[in-house]
Amino acid sequence: MGIYIPDCELGQMIQNIDVNGDGYVDFDEFSALFKMIFMDDDEDEDEDMQEAFNVFDQNGDGFITVDELKSVLGSLGLKQGGNVEDCKKMINNVDVDGDGRIDFMEFKRMMMRGVGFANFT
Repeated sequence: MGIYIPDCELGQMIQNIDVNGDGYVDFDEFSALFKMIFMDDDEDEDEDMQEAFNVFDQNGDGFITVDELKSVLGSLGLKQGGNVEDCKKMINNVDVDGDGRIDFMEFKRMMMRGVGFANFT
């Protein structure tokens, strides 16, 4: 997201957000951190949500695919990103219209409920 964080501070942040203490930041923990940082001002909420969606929508076509989800979760070091089948389950459980992809409204609905993709593996 274009933010530089020194390694020592990053380690401390990971310890603080790794609620279950498994040594990983899972998507639920990441989602909670995201909401805490970016959702504190209702005026900027849609803009922040769109920015988050754009991180996942790597090709900019307006949809998050299984491959994009796997790529982003993997690059964030989230354990849920390691398996294509898990990513398919995540997509399918958020995909309201059944097209096999997540559009912005589906993503927003998921994030506003505070569930995150990881609850669906």
